[in-house]
Amino acid sequence: MIKNLSFCLKRKDLLKQLVISKLIVSQKDFLLGYLWWVIDPLLLMVIYWFLIGVIFRRGGPDYPLFILCGLVPFRGFSISFSQSVASISEKIYLISQINFPRIFLPLTDVLTNHIKLLFGFLVIFIVALFFNVRIGLHYFYLIVPFISQIIMVSGIAMLFSVIGVYFRDIKNLVQFIARSLLYLSPVLYSIERIPVRYRDMYFLCNPIAPLLESYRGIIMYGKQLDISLVTISSLQTLVIFFIGYFFFVSNEKRFLKYI
Repeated sequence: MIKNLSFCLKRKDLLKQLVISKLIVSQKDFLLGYLWWVIDPLLLMVIYWFLIGVIFRRGGPDYPLFILCGLVPFRGFSISFSQSVASISEKIYLISQINFPRIFLPLTDVLTNHIKLLFGFLVIFIVALFFNVRIGLHYFYLIVPFISQIIMVSGIAMLFSVIGVYFRDIKNLVQFIARSLLYLSPVLYSIERIPVRYRDMYFLCNPIAPLLESYRGIIMYGKQLDISLVTISSLQTLVIFFIGYFFFVSNEKRFLKYI
């Protein structure tokens, strides 16, 4: 495993090139190109605001911003999670021709989607100004949940990229899980709707929930980092990352033969 890590560090420039290449290829056939990184979260915000804020008359005057604070980072998580299943199985031609760290394939998807996520945060900041939310130095705290999310999703992506090699049809199950997590996470509703006595268990069982609360607290309410949320999230992140990493490394030779 140490040898695998050393190999990855030596070829780190390749990971950078894979990410850049995927960013370019993913938008080359779209008329609006990179503008979709901004338009996509805005369209989703309008849909959910109309459904919940207008039709069901829930939320409040700042509900569009409330939705964005949860929806944008959640999209970075869910898309990376969904794509990770096929990150190895659909790159057989590349694996068979070039010797490189295969772990870069799921990591490429994660990093690509989280670069796009940065454009989503730009949309959030613009909408925040519209709702007269103060944008200050406290926004630098966003770096903590953002980095934590990348590390956590990397662990999940490494884990499911291997599972996707053995069970190709698991992609449908993963997409269902990703959609379910949208409603099981504090994206469209406040964490206050979860009874206090169940809240700790809720955060422990749903690793994306503490991150979403951190994002929203910093952006909308100008809060500093909640130490309890940061602690829970950090522990979950480390556990998930190392499980994913060790599972990938221990199965790499096996799934290469399987492919």
